Amino acid sequence: MSGNVAVIGAGFGGLSTAIVLARLGLRVTLIEGEARAGGVLRSYTREGVDCPVGVHYFGSAAPGELLGDFFDVLQIRSALRLRRMGQGGVIDRFFFDDEVFELPDTAERFEANLMARFPDAPEAVAFVMRVCRAAMASLRTDTPEPVPPLLPMTRTAAEVLAEMNLPRRLVDILALQGFLLGVDLSVCPAAFLLMATASLLMSAWELGCTGAEMAEALTRRALALGTDLIVGDAATEILVKNGRAAGVRLQSGRTIPADTVAAAIHPKTTVGLLGPQTLPASYREGIGRLRETDGILCVTALLDEEDHPPLDHNLYRVRGSPSRRLAGVYGQLRPAGLPGKTRLTVLAETTYAEWARWHDTTTGRREPEYRAEKARRAAQALREIEEVTGPLRQPRIIDVWTPLTMRDWVAAPEGCTYGAKHSARDGLDFLVLCRPPLPGLFLVGQNAIAPGLLGVSMGVLRVAASIAGRQPLADLMARSRGRATS
Repeated sequence: MSGNVAVIGAGFGGLSTAIVLARLGLRVTLIEGEARAGGVLRSYTREGVDCPVGVHYFGSAAPGELLGDFFDVLQIRSALRLRRMGQGGVIDRFFFDDEVFELPDTAERFEANLMARFPDAPEAVAFVMRVCRAAMASLRTDTPEPVPPLLPMTRTAAEVLAEMNLPRRLVDILALQGFLLGVDLSVCPAAFLLMATASLLMSAWELGCTGAEMAEALTRRALALGTDLIVGDAATEILVKNGRAAGVRLQSGRTIPADTVAAAIHPKTTVGLLGPQTLPASYREGIGRLRETDGILCVTALLDEEDHPPLDHNLYRVRGSPSRRLAGVYGQLRPAGLPGKTRLTVLAETTYAEWARWHDTTTGRREPEYRAEKARRAAQALREIEEVTGPLRQPRIIDVWTPLTMRDWVAAPEGCTYGAKHSARDGLDFLVLCRPPLPGLFLVGQNAIAPGLLGVSMGVLRVAASIAGRQPLADLMARSRGRATS
């Protein structure tokens, strides 16, 4: 076990890595270039309303499930005040051009919905449910042996589904959760198929606290465990000695010696912190070729609760065929925390290229044309969500953010909300990025395996096992399981 670890980046990946390693007895220095820890996890407030950035909902957070047990290892469950979704039996409603499909709150109801929709394709439904239940089993932590996925990592979901000859609308339904992974079926690793759906069918949740409060809870926990947190002093170089990572140099000139370095930042940024001879040229080129996920335009608006009461489920307005290309908007109607008001959040796809003319500007200093374009796109997003909510009566927009906002908020290349695109076409070496070819260096965060709280937790556990040992980590998880310490 290497005793001294430097972690670069204090988003959810960096903070949770610091906590897990500290609980395993290692000395951790956590480095954050911004003034506060939290990264995309940290929400913000407009007119007294909390506006989430990177966390809208997630699955498998009950005890005995991967994310739930991860929260218990972090000892933050009670601070999150988790709210169970799907109390009305529905988690997501998908509005296609010609029909509505509901994602219910259990696998049994999901199977019933599929059988009702595809009565002439029982074998296709049976295949989907086998894959779904295998994915659910792989996310359980209270079983003696891990369950491997039924589908391969290095083939695309589109290729596998084409061989199964499924009804096209069934393929559309399977493609929908790609919105949460930032990939479509043409590049999505087959093993990822139904992973997000399976996690929600196990148990679907929302934060009862704000994203900022979650960031603060993680920060307090890391500090309480003795983590040395450095903020406002970005890493400028990963030091290498005798062919292995040996520490970090900061913008201030300070150096942090370390036996191990865990980079919870974008892999392209990580490679940029290393000297030209420290990694094989083929690996550098492969990282450079990674594509970013598309960006997001986010609109937050206030509505009168009497006209638009909060909903316990999410809304997707889906355009065209998701099996060919994901397109549409995502919406939430939730309590605003203000008397008589509902908060509407709408996420709409966009690309960095659509905002590239303002590439050299910074948040708060952009010209009127940028603000006009934001207003135009926000109005368009609200019109699209109205197709499923009905007419919005006097919506008051309180904030709009774009890929440029995300780039400035967390230094994400091209403002990519979901990080690098996890594409089966890049090969296994660039699909699972936990261990670069430099001893003592690890990657964590949403780029390592998959985005979202669940994807980040998988990567953190994998890296923690590599650094501290599989058995000490297993013992820690066993001790932590089911506890709700704040």
